[in-house]
Amino acid sequence: MSNRMRKSSSETRFGLDELVDLGEPLEKLECTQNLRSMFHRVPSLGKIRLESINKLSKNQTKYFGYLLITIFLIVIGSLFGRVIYKRNREAKHMSLANEVAMLADPSSLSPPALIPGKLSIVEALQAKDLGAFDIQLLSLRKYFKLSDLSVFLIVVGPEDIEQVREHLNSANQRHGNVFPFHIVEATSIVPELYFLTKHSEAEAAPYYSKHKFGYITRMIVKLGAAEWVPTEFYIALDADVLCVRPTSFKSLISEGRSAVNIGSVTAENAYQWKGAEQLLDAPGSLIEDTTFGGVPSIYHRMGVFKLKTYLEVVYQQPWKYSLLRYLFGWSDSSLYYSFLKMAGIFEKFHRTEPEGVFRTTGVAAEGTIGTKGWEKWDFAKALSPDAKGYFVHLHGLIGANVAEINERIRPVFEQTSSKRSDGSFKFE
Repeated sequence: MSNRMRKSSSETRFGLDELVDLGEPLEKLECTQNLRSMFHRVPSLGKIRLESINKLSKNQTKYFGYLLITIFLIVIGSLFGRVIYKRNREAKHMSLANEVAMLADPSSLSPPALIPGKLSIVEALQAKDLGAFDIQLLSLRKYFKLSDLSVFLIVVGPEDIEQVREHLNSANQRHGNVFPFHIVEATSIVPELYFLTKHSEAEAAPYYSKHKFGYITRMIVKLGAAEWVPTEFYIALDADVLCVRPTSFKSLISEGRSAVNIGSVTAENAYQWKGAEQLLDAPGSLIEDTTFGGVPSIYHRMGVFKLKTYLEVVYQQPWKYSLLRYLFGWSDSSLYYSFLKMAGIFEKFHRTEPEGVFRTTGVAAEGTIGTKGWEKWDFAKALSPDAKGYFVHLHGLIGANVAEINERIRPVFEQTSSKRSDGSFKFE
């Protein structure tokens, strides 16, 4: 008995002319009944109208457009939300800075030994800086009114302190012991160096064991030294800074306010002010294109104290800890002056003046000692006391050839022709 193909369920619902085979035509198939039962058929699309397909495509395009608009609105909303959050955060921190500025001055920072009418000098020193430091002492001996100097605080890393102490004692004897040196170890001012790590908890080694008395440590020391000096104002020096003009307390401090350099943001220092802005959560419009201070700078003890208080309130931890862990390219001067502007007390302690403390033109802007063309510099003219500015930051002086320094720079400060007949300067 011949096998008759059983109609599938699809054949009972659709006519044969409305079916499309997904395989060979039926008349070509020679298979068993079981294989025939596995043969599938689907409805033909021939009866679907073309306008239905077009309508479906249009709906898909419309839905895709709605999706893009929704994503765009979400992104714009997120950006606006971030801007609003940032502005609210900055406003809160501005308010906090003003509150800190209005705090009463603590009696611990106004000891009976506070000496009026005098300045202190703070300098972070390493053994490799001693050659440049000797030239600096010559310049200070010649131009700085040493009777106005209360303390010359020298901060040294523990690895160099014995060598530096021996060198300073010998140098001071050569100058007749006129410098009131006070030498302290860096970890006495910043003890956190022994047990803190840099940036994160992931570093196993303590910061100091790896980084020693480096760039960041020196900047923290300059701020931390405010608690170690007995005067309201102190000058933060580096070893490559030279005094080039008769300088005294009265020439730098007037009516209770110190001079501060004012300048413009450059490619070389822009990162320092941006870093201070981020660290303080200050608005970007606070400084704009104007900079204050530099190397060297003059700091007020109470201004530094208020900066430290602000950092501890914001970060809820010791201020030194914050500066060691959260580094954004700031400098001690950009951080200090940015905070004073933020708190509205800049004018209380300082007054701005172009080249009011150090020179920004001439040799100070020509480049670095040791680079191409520096042999042509006229140091006698560049370091002359006739120009404005009391100090010059001579880049490259540290590490420069000692013979060349002695030949070209040392004679400038060993000359005595600019002194009065009695051998002294007329200080301003």
